[in-house]
Amino acid sequence: MSVEEVFNQYGNMLYRIAYVMLGSEQDAEDAVQDTLIRYMERKKEFQDETHQKAWLIRVIINLCKNRLRFKQRHPQVEFHELTKYYQSNEDYRLMELLMKLPEVYREVLLLYYVMGYNVRETAKFLRLTESAVKKRLERGRKKLKEAMEGGSI
Repeated sequence: MSVEEVFNQYGNMLYRIAYVMLGSEQDAEDAVQDTLIRYMERKKEFQDETHQKAWLIRVIINLCKNRLRFKQRHPQVEFHELTKYYQSNEDYRLMELLMKLPEVYREVLLLYYVMGYNVRETAKFLRLTESAVKKRLERGRKKLKEAMEGGSI
């Protein structure tokens, strides 16, 4: 069966499974796409159509679990979600600059200042030592201050 035929026959079912598990249209679409890529990469033939369907379901469930596990281990805050908390143009500019920082600084600053986690909790989330979190906070604040004063990130 070609990928197109598989998508036409099972795409809706795969999407519904992924959407229920992930709760996001974009993530569900990505999971379906990744499942179809795995299907294309598969070398062995299926015993029958039931085996093929079961394989597709198992693959999408595993991919969804992996995505959920990744999100749990690597918390992220979407920029558009943060805009509802802005009080002024200064807040907006600060968040815009914060989102431009390298990820290593951005994630600790977001967890510490925006989400309100302490150094120990931030270290646990990111699987870092507390001293590494403190150093990243220090360097991130310095880069952010430079950017606020007109420098580039």
